[in-house]
Amino acid sequence: MAYDMDRKLVFVNQAVETLTGYSTQELESTNFICWVHPEDWPRMRALWEELFQGKSYHEEEYRLITKDGRMKWAVATWTPILDEHGRQVGVQGRELEITQRKLTETALRHSEEKLRADEERYREIFENSPFPMWEEDFSAVRPYLHSLKDAGVANIRDHLADNRPALDECVRRVRILDVNRAARDFYGVSSKQELLAGLEHIFDDQAFDVFREEMAVFAENHFSFQTEFTARTLAGEERRVDMIVSIVESARADWSRVIVSFFDVTDRKRLEEEVVQSQKMESLGRLAGGIAHDFNNLLTVINGYSDWMLQEMAPDHPLRQRLAEVRSAGSQCAELTQQLLAFSRKQIVRPGPLDLNRLVRESKGMLDRILGDDIRIETHLAPHLGIIAADRTQMQQVLMNLVVNAREAMPGGGTLTVETQNVEEPGQVLLEIRDTGQGMDESTRRHLFEPFFTTKKGRKNTGLGLATVFGIVSHAGGHIEVRSQTGEGAAFRILLPRISAQTEEPAHANRQPARRGGDLVLVVEDRDEVRSLICCMLDELGYRVLAAAHGAEAIAMARDHAGPIPLLLTDVVMPGMNGREVDEELRRICPNIKTVFMSGYTDQILVDRGTIDSTALYLQKPFTLTELAAILRQVEEEP
Repeated sequence: MAYDMDRKLVFVNQAVETLTGYSTQELESTNFICWVHPEDWPRMRALWEELFQGKSYHEEEYRLITKDGRMKWAVATWTPILDEHGRQVGVQGRELEITQRKLTETALRHSEEKLRADEERYREIFENSPFPMWEEDFSAVRPYLHSLKDAGVANIRDHLADNRPALDECVRRVRILDVNRAARDFYGVSSKQELLAGLEHIFDDQAFDVFREEMAVFAENHFSFQTEFTARTLAGEERRVDMIVSIVESARADWSRVIVSFFDVTDRKRLEEEVVQSQKMESLGRLAGGIAHDFNNLLTVINGYSDWMLQEMAPDHPLRQRLAEVRSAGSQCAELTQQLLAFSRKQIVRPGPLDLNRLVRESKGMLDRILGDDIRIETHLAPHLGIIAADRTQMQQVLMNLVVNAREAMPGGGTLTVETQNVEEPGQVLLEIRDTGQGMDESTRRHLFEPFFTTKKGRKNTGLGLATVFGIVSHAGGHIEVRSQTGEGAAFRILLPRISAQTEEPAHANRQPARRGGDLVLVVEDRDEVRSLICCMLDELGYRVLAAAHGAEAIAMARDHAGPIPLLLTDVVMPGMNGREVDEELRRICPNIKTVFMSGYTDQILVDRGTIDSTALYLQKPFTLTELAAILRQVEEEP
């Protein structure tokens, strides 16, 4: 194209008509650059004016609008036209369409921008993911594995298992590109550089085994690997993880981009194991309760008749000492059955005045059996120790759990010290359990009383013992202090409010039962030997007795009896009607009857089963004559 200095078109070719859609006549009748896009008009107009002042412009890109309204891209180069004297007589230029190139460049630019935006989003998601993630480059590993195959290695898995240097070489060739925040937190590092140094710095033996299997899977032309294993942090903590390793689809030709994700399943696995363990414990608890129930029935007879014979026997009788040994053995058996029942943790809380010194003395035999021969026990019990308000059975459980914990801390033997003290300020009683065992660090002390927390491997412990101790002590209004250093043993100091300086009320076994007479007691007991003993005890106490072997017989007796029956003493678990059903049926016949339940099970087990109400008067087998007299006196005194 060419224009004179009056800006009249003097030359145009067919290409311009094709570019703009305007004919030569139309272009001759309009001013220059009539087709320029309005947004590019000011810039191109300025260049046009400078052109007629002797200036040139080259490869200037702009948009134009064709006659039919389409937009195109063009690149223009224009220069002045000079005559033989050097005077400007016009301008000339060429226009070249570049629409396709600009569309390609625009698409490419948009694609790059999208990729950058996608990469930024990916990096943000990667960095802020709650799961530990690694981005790694295996491009140097792939040719090494191929070289092994080329060298005749048919089974990569076996080769790497038998040749540790080959496995180490695979690990060395992995390049860690990035690690996210969760991965840094998982391993306990403050910067990426501590993990980017290489896998060999964070791998333990199990991690090497897992990596070997991972290489074997990839060598078999699979692009994803998943497994569950125990990973060890740089601080030495073991965590159970579900790991997924995936070669990114776009990098499957060279393995240059691999994503590794960890899903920490430690707590879930622990909970699953605890559920299984809890189910086993529940089943074992039921078994223990059943065994204890049967033993308690037998011990009722053994201990009951032993007590009776000792009471009637002359002090100088030649068999008295031997009978006393039988009674002592019966007491020890009763302690063992109580442990079996306590094992199922089925106890109703009955706080009352409690002397910790007496509790420790009475538990001494049991503590010796728990600790074994390689641990020596020492007791330092303060004289005139104050009384606390607590449930005796629960405090015995506290003592047992702490002793068991101390035994576990002294696998090679040692000394266990049990000490009590009066703490004058602020009026508390101290029970301290000290051991000479392995001790514990600060981290362990912080989590010590958390449910399911345990430092023991495998399934040696449920992790509930110390949590139970904490709950019992807190419920009693006390608190626990733990003093320990690694390798220096541990001391558990339990401080409980002192309610008075008086001593605990002596046990019923130390008092002689008061004889009385007149009242009638209906005894329902399915075991003949137990029923016979109870009848003898009641006779000794001066009661009149009706005895039935089962519920139906008891109801028949009540219907046939001429007068009222004020007292019912019934076993709970019996064939046919249970004790509660007997009580309900008898109340229809004798509305004013008062009932005492008895069983070899604990009252909590019976309450949980819905067999008796938690407010019912209850006598635990085996019981003594004194205990029987006391509970009958209690029921008679009730309004």
